[in-house]
Amino acid sequence: MRTPITENTRAVLAAVSGLGRSVTIGGNVACACLLLVARIWLSQAIFVHQVMMIMLAPGALEAPQIETMLIRSVVPLLLATGLLTRPVALFLALSGGFENVGVQLTGPRALLLIWLLAQGAGPLSIDLLLRRGAARMPIWAVRAISRLYVRIDRWADVALPFATRVYLALYIAAETGALLTTSWWILPLCWALVFGLATRIVSPVLCIVAPPIILSAGTPDRFDVMLLLLLVAGKGAGPLSFDGLAGRWAEGRLHSQGQAGDAMPHVVVVGGGFGGIATVRALRWAACRITLVDRRNHYLFQPLLYQVATAALSPADIAIPIRSVLRGQRNVSVRLGEVVGVDRGAREVVLSDGRIPFDYLVLATGAQHSYFGRDEWSAHAPGLKSIEDATAIRSRMLRAFERAESETDPAAQCASLTFVVVGGGPTGVELAGALAEFARTALGQEYQVIDPGTARVILVQSAPRVLPTFSPFLSVRAEQSLRELGVEVRTRARVTHIDHDGVDVDGERIAARTVLWAAGVAASPAATWLGQAGDKSGRVIVDADLSVPGLPGVFAIGDTAASNGWAGAAVPGLAPAAKQQGRYVARAIRATLKERPVTAFRYVHYGNLATIGRLAAVVEVQRFRLWGAPAWWFWGIAHVLLLGGGRNRVSVVLNWLSAYLTYRRSTRLITGGDFDSWPVGSAQFGNSTPHSAISSGANL
Repeated sequence: MRTPITENTRAVLAAVSGLGRSVTIGGNVACACLLLVARIWLSQAIFVHQVMMIMLAPGALEAPQIETMLIRSVVPLLLATGLLTRPVALFLALSGGFENVGVQLTGPRALLLIWLLAQGAGPLSIDLLLRRGAARMPIWAVRAISRLYVRIDRWADVALPFATRVYLALYIAAETGALLTTSWWILPLCWALVFGLATRIVSPVLCIVAPPIILSAGTPDRFDVMLLLLLVAGKGAGPLSFDGLAGRWAEGRLHSQGQAGDAMPHVVVVGGGFGGIATVRALRWAACRITLVDRRNHYLFQPLLYQVATAALSPADIAIPIRSVLRGQRNVSVRLGEVVGVDRGAREVVLSDGRIPFDYLVLATGAQHSYFGRDEWSAHAPGLKSIEDATAIRSRMLRAFERAESETDPAAQCASLTFVVVGGGPTGVELAGALAEFARTALGQEYQVIDPGTARVILVQSAPRVLPTFSPFLSVRAEQSLRELGVEVRTRARVTHIDHDGVDVDGERIAARTVLWAAGVAASPAATWLGQAGDKSGRVIVDADLSVPGLPGVFAIGDTAASNGWAGAAVPGLAPAAKQQGRYVARAIRATLKERPVTAFRYVHYGNLATIGRLAAVVEVQRFRLWGAPAWWFWGIAHVLLLGGGRNRVSVVLNWLSAYLTYRRSTRLITGGDFDSWPVGSAQFGNSTPHSAISSGANL
């Protein structure tokens, strides 16, 4: 029986394993780029030769010459775009190299051709876009070729790095043989390359030192040799190497000592929002098992949720599956479920369909709508916390215009075209601005009876000014921008009643069929689960290290926690705060595993962002302030960069560009049930919801 390794040794092995996975990911990216360079390098060699032949023989061409010219034209195009790369490489190999295209095939260049034949064009190619679809085509020959490619990939992963290492070592040693008196030190590097020892270090070193010597020896293949060396560095030494054996030993040692068993500390993270995901990511190299629990399967970028509600974006543009976010992190498992409590004695998280034991627990359960004791208003004034809320608000807003179009009573028509937003924080400001802009620009000439531009948007704020967390100067600028869009801004105004037909504001009755709530939030029931009193908003009062008093190993972050980590002041319920707290808790857990002390949490506030409408926004970063068009560009760039997933970034940019140029929005879908029905208490738990749905992302 093996003696269990210590926590420190396990942590070192886990860190080495995680570092190896990160290097592998980086190497795959490098290989993709290098295969693109290799394709372009080979295609330009063919193309340049073709141009030279045309210049040398500009006269009429005979039929065989025309066929050759066509081959020379098609082959470089296919190679450069990565279309049918393997058949093209096979054609070049079977036809005696590049003779048909007029380029001499040397040893290193032939090996580059073998790389393209065995590995294909790589991710940066048209072939990759077609490959998945081709594997499912109802054509036997195409499916057979796809299966053949899979087998070639498996063979190439083993044999190609080994053959390339041996060939390059022999080639470099032979080409530098005439200069052994001055370059004897290259031989140890060549031997290291043959045996696959520290290949990702040795290959770049040879790439730097060998080509000048090869050039001095009169060999013109230096660039091909450099490409091959870099490909080996990116791909790695492969299984047939000392590097491969060492990597398998480290992984086997780590797993054999109980990484997947109960010997590893178990961290349970409840909530797949900003704080929960930040915690899990920061623990990717820690010597622990992680279980992430959420009632929804997606990670939601809530700062842009209001754009789904106002038909600017689709839900898929701002959400990404949690499993996709965490793919490649081998110490985490994702559990879809609803948490209903915490058994403190048994140290188990209680789900509606089971229990999960924990050694460490991180609660990042977010917040829900708060109507300040008037929960009956939720049926008439929905809030914005989830994708379901956003799509329901979008449907209600679009139905309001449809109802107005069919109304014959002017008063009822006016009520349908009146929208009231309660709350003047970032959520309310962005919602009101987007609603006004949508009505005045996106629906032009689409209705025969009504003029959508006459829609009335009212923003009700109980405080003396909108955006009270911003500087007074920017609040004034924001209010001016809202009024320019046609929004009626009412400050120092209180809502006293909301029903199906409208809202009462300081005794004045406003007939409105669409009322949106952006005035307050309350914490999730996490404090009740833990048997804690909580603060006035229901948040768990935590210590300086974000741990729950009296419950060792239990932490609360984000909107779930009430912390004074902002220079003695309360940490705001913002997305950046949740992320910082998540990363801090991960460091605290790692320090506890290594029996090291931890310092108190300190929140760093970088600034606030809010957008009002087209070319109108406000930005406050420390003492730096922007407003108007520059702030709008700053806001857009910041949010695109913070989005998760490259596809989402591209999709959002294209949607914004289309809406900016055409004043049209393509996601105007009405979904759900009857217009007058609304789910009460639609807030979610399990996603780390910011203090206000938009203020989380409206802050840096």
